[in-house]
Amino acid sequence: MSVTSIRERVAAALLRTGTELAIDQRELEERIAAVASRDAAFSSAHGAVACARWSHRALLWLAWRIQPRTFVPRAPAPHV
Repeated sequence: MSVTSIRERVAAALLRTGTELAIDQRELEERIAAVASRDAAFSSAHGAVACARWSHRALLWLAWRIQPRTFVPRAPAPHV
């Protein structure tokens, strides 16, 4: 297995994971905003979500950085 192949697999896995986590985090932000309150629990929840946002961004950035420069995403084959 070549280094390029390993990088492609790792980058794809990180992109998939980072994207799924970012979507989940966005949905959580929207739910927290819908029931926003001045309560301390909501304040700490906002802090945790902000921390998660930074970690997801870092994960996605890393995925794009380790992706081989010759990598071209493959589109799924059309179903006939």
